[in-house]
Amino acid sequence: MKEKYELIDYFMIFAIIFFMFIGTMSVFSQSYTITKDTDNYEIKFIDEFQDQWYVDGKKVIGYGKLNLNKTEYKQLIKDIKKTLKQSETELDRANYAVIKYSWVRDSVWVYYNQRAFSVTKKDIEYLNSKL
Repeated sequence: MKEKYELIDYFMIFAIIFFMFIGTMSVFSQSYTITKDTDNYEIKFIDEFQDQWYVDGKKVIGYGKLNLNKTEYKQLIKDIKKTLKQSETELDRANYAVIKYSWVRDSVWVYYNQRAFSVTKKDIEYLNSKL
């Protein structure tokens, strides 16, 4: 006996695929935003290396903010590109440090004021779009 699919069946399949897609987008989203004001750049980020704390069952999230001028911002992009090519290295600058650990192949961490966020090779396009 041949079964016919009803409209609700197609809707349910679409809904499952849609929510799976939305779920994967949030898992791989970056943890920082960049705003440009004339020649100053402000990077607001979630501190990825903060110890996990919970208050009343809710996770406490720490944030950081890094302010750079245009020259420093361009240097940050160069440092990230250079560090991504290395197996393990640390570049210290006056305002930040870019570190790559040997056990991580696809990302580097930008440290500032005892807080850090990660950057991958795919994020370079986003960083360049703010120039």
